[in-house]
Amino acid sequence: MKKTKIHRNILILGIVSLLTDAATEMIYPFLPLFIATLGSGAILLGIIEGIAETTASLLKLMSGIVSDKLGKRKALVIAGYTVSSLARPLIGIVADAWQIALIRTMDRVGKGIRTSPRDALIASSVTPEIRGRAFGFHRAMDHSGAVLGPLLGIGTIALLILVFDQYNINTILRTTFLFAIIPGAFAVITLTLFVKENAGGPARRARFSFSLRSFNTQFKRYLFIIAFFTLGNSSDAFMLFRLQETLKESTVLHSFIVSVPLFAAILSRFSEPQLQIQISNILFLPVVWSFFHVIKALLSTPLGSLSDRIGRKLSINIGWGIYGAVYAGFASLEFLPDTWQIAGSFALFTIYAVYYAFTEGAEKALVADIVPDELRGSAYGLFNFAVGIAALPASIVFGLVYSKFGGTVAFGMGAVISLVSMVLLSLGIKEQRQNF
Repeated sequence: MKKTKIHRNILILGIVSLLTDAATEMIYPFLPLFIATLGSGAILLGIIEGIAETTASLLKLMSGIVSDKLGKRKALVIAGYTVSSLARPLIGIVADAWQIALIRTMDRVGKGIRTSPRDALIASSVTPEIRGRAFGFHRAMDHSGAVLGPLLGIGTIALLILVFDQYNINTILRTTFLFAIIPGAFAVITLTLFVKENAGGPARRARFSFSLRSFNTQFKRYLFIIAFFTLGNSSDAFMLFRLQETLKESTVLHSFIVSVPLFAAILSRFSEPQLQIQISNILFLPVVWSFFHVIKALLSTPLGSLSDRIGRKLSINIGWGIYGAVYAGFASLEFLPDTWQIAGSFALFTIYAVYYAFTEGAEKALVADIVPDELRGSAYGLFNFAVGIAALPASIVFGLVYSKFGGTVAFGMGAVISLVSMVLLSLGIKEQRQNF
């Protein structure tokens, strides 16, 4: 198949996502630890993530419909990125853990405003035969930012510890979160100056409506299946929480950390053994998270392109199968010997990254394949709404199950739901093979 050049808009939007995700990931992998320093745990984490994602989903629906009605995408995309970039660093000034939910919600408000118009802009900027590659490339840039963000966070934390002897863990994390405003500001400036409106041609305005009647049966079934899968797809923050919980009592991680000269110098500033273990977690978790996103960044474009050749449905089902296997692995993580847990964690996060690479581009490309251009903003709004509205019960129920029955049961539940979703997708969706 001949490869068509990806439009300049896709490149610029990729850079914007890279900068934005760098800002987000200066905070996100540290959030479970920060919540723990404020005296809270898995239930609050589930509530925070569920409320934040559901708020975003409602706005993704509305902004997609509004962008179709106006025939304009860029203004909404700029507004969304601006809100997130201003709200996100405010986590650094909260007094109580529940306030994080308010700030995370504002961050997700920005995401909700921008996501559907941005996805529609991406879809209209390329031809159908490379749509999977375009979405895959955008996700690769996003994941590259997620590699950069934790490294920026670790660098900031290391600098603060080495320069200021009196800083405690809570203050170190707060200061790091405040610095996240810098890459976010650069993202908004880049978007405003360089992204062009209506890159794919004049936009056609659609009738303003929340109705599903304009969409075909295939799209409606797809929304149901995506929502069902999401019920078992809790926040990735639980994986970090699970890893922190599993390694908390282990001395292996501490031994690994002190073998790195820079980290050893940082830990030497703290005399209490328990405090050194906490610092080891702060340094280790972002390394795992960054490594996870390296794999996602490397694979998102080629595996997104693969869906252009083998079909969206097969790509998604392969990814969902990998997801189920990874959740089963996290369910079993605590049963590994201490010496294997670090290597096992890296292996699971590596495999989990492959799930994302198979599914993210294919899931969104399938939306564009089965709806007309003038309804794409609304379609992406409905798609993102279906994902987000299921995210609230998913994360809250997961947090409750985790607290009541432990990580093994919670992650096992997610694995079973993913397998059922594969069957539903196989039986419920028919692809137009000429698209590939």
